[in-house]
Amino acid sequence: MHASPRPAHASRPTARRHTGLLSLLLGAAALLVVTLPAKAEDTLKMAIAPFLPEAELSQAYAPVADYLSRRLGETVELELFPNYLSFWEATRGGSEFDIALDAAPVTDFRVQRQNWQVIARFDGEVTQSLVTRDDDLILSPKELVNKRVAVQPSPSVGALVLYQLFPNPVQQPTLVFERTNRDVATAVLEGKARAGVIPSPLVGGYPGLYPVITTEPLPFLGFSVSPELNERTRKALQQALLSFAETEEGQRILDEQQLTDIVPATNRYYRGNAELLIGTYGY
Repeated sequence: MHASPRPAHASRPTARRHTGLLSLLLGAAALLVVTLPAKAEDTLKMAIAPFLPEAELSQAYAPVADYLSRRLGETVELELFPNYLSFWEATRGGSEFDIALDAAPVTDFRVQRQNWQVIARFDGEVTQSLVTRDDDLILSPKELVNKRVAVQPSPSVGALVLYQLFPNPVQQPTLVFERTNRDVATAVLEGKARAGVIPSPLVGGYPGLYPVITTEPLPFLGFSVSPELNERTRKALQQALLSFAETEEGQRILDEQQLTDIVPATNRYYRGNAELLIGTYGY
């Protein structure tokens, strides 16, 4: 007796099982992709203008970035620059970072030219001082025409202020460019320059410096964010920044780093400050 031939459709259950298994594998792979940790490129980069040496900025603001990382649940990484020239190239080239902590003129520049949004600021205002050695009697900026004056390169606030003090291009000092404001102070004390322009809060830290004049105040450093940052992250970042003054950990960081409170701010607060950049290369 011969065995009955297998029906033509007998192999279909196996094919269906293979199809089902493939679907499960594809589903699991998709789930794995969704649940993988954020990649390095998802890190939020916070650029800081180089008004102080890189090591000093890192020491002061690394705790700020770490605090924000914990509050946001994603990494905030500092992006520092060796000097104002490299910083300005990165800025006018499109500001390819996510957050910026910067002085009023460049903060307003990003808002006006690159559609950035201000979300917070350090409380207070800041002035600049034209300083000389206290044993070098200078009573007026006019006495410094054709003399050596140290300053950070434009668009540092010191350089922008200096051009305001000497608007006539044929009656200006000879500029000595230094990397940081601390280098400017040192150049004056060591006699490399007759005078220099530095933020007024730094003057007291250098015995032997004398402020000839102090400028009108500008808004203090502002936090702004790229238009590429999504609204959820922007709002969470703003809340995290404003929480510094409301939490014990945040307040401790501000106190230890000698930073003022972080308060709300908008684009309007910095409006008009970009005008100081008129005449600056790339503005």
